[in-house]
Amino acid sequence: MPKKIKINGDIIGNGDAWIYDWLGMDYITPSILDQQLEEAAGEDIELYVNSPGGSVWDGGEMYVSLKEYPGKKIAKITGVAASAASFFVMAADEVHISPTGEMMIHNAASVTRGDKNDHLSGYNLLKSTDEGITNAYILKTGKSREELLDLMNKTTWMNAQEAVKNGFADSILFDEGKVLVTNSATPSGLTPEVIRRLKNKLLKEQLSIENRGNISAILTDSKSDDTIVNKEGNKPMDFKELQEKHPDLVNEIMTSAINAERSRIAALNDLADAPGAAPFIKDAITNGETAGDVAMKIIKASAERVKQEGENRLEDAQNSNVAAVKTKEPANSDVNDAAEEDAAIENMVKYATELINKKGGRF
Repeated sequence: MPKKIKINGDIIGNGDAWIYDWLGMDYITPSILDQQLEEAAGEDIELYVNSPGGSVWDGGEMYVSLKEYPGKKIAKITGVAASAASFFVMAADEVHISPTGEMMIHNAASVTRGDKNDHLSGYNLLKSTDEGITNAYILKTGKSREELLDLMNKTTWMNAQEAVKNGFADSILFDEGKVLVTNSATPSGLTPEVIRRLKNKLLKEQLSIENRGNISAILTDSKSDDTIVNKEGNKPMDFKELQEKHPDLVNEIMTSAINAERSRIAALNDLADAPGAAPFIKDAITNGETAGDVAMKIIKASAERVKQEGENRLEDAQNSNVAAVKTKEPANSDVNDAAEEDAAIENMVKYATELINKKGGRF
């Protein structure tokens, strides 16, 4: 029977334990772990981990102690393994995570005071610490240092599936039937070609969340060469049968279709502020058009509107007889006919007013 060791609360130094005891808070220190490993006396152990992390150096000390322990080491993430706790568990021979568990990796952090040299020294320390942390991740996941540093820089949270996919965990607890995670790229009974056709067909239909029930009709379309056939013969599988026999495939396709539809609608809504776009977007959401299709319609409608406005302006100018207004040369340069000048100005004002009234103030 493996010895159970609980790793709950912050990872702290031995000297800070009294503070946590006084406050009644959960914690783990290197000395507490060392004592429990000594009591286990080389027998197999199971670590139950639920820790937000804490001190990098104390976590590193615990990593070494666990790595050197001679018995088999199984880590079970029951809640969260974040920050220092995420690299500490990398020392286990096996890492399993609860279906509701989380892992988080990020850059090391500290506070520095002083002049520019003090801050530069702090920067170099943090940079070196980040690279040191990746060593534990590399040994477990096999990922490159650059990829891990990028994930840390982004402060990456991983649920159970993502932790297994990225190599930080080996499996999901209680997933005996491999329902939550499968190592097989091809579900039993269906060839890669059938899977490819099925995905293409569902995605082509641009299924919306509201129309998820239409999958059954798509899958049983006997006139299509993409029809899914069951093992009994040429009878097409209905949606219920496919879902029962290949739940992973159906879930994957449903997720892909829904994500594609959400992305399409989001891209369409991004065009909402374009002049005259509203009716096009409303129709496109219904009939399955893409943002590219709508953008072309908006451009075409805008060009037609500009052309029509130009023709209207020309027609207004012709109807106002503004072209017939002629400048009369005075017989004598010293003679200024104020009456004719006032009449011309009045005529131009009248023309401008007519244009404003007809065009709503737009020129």
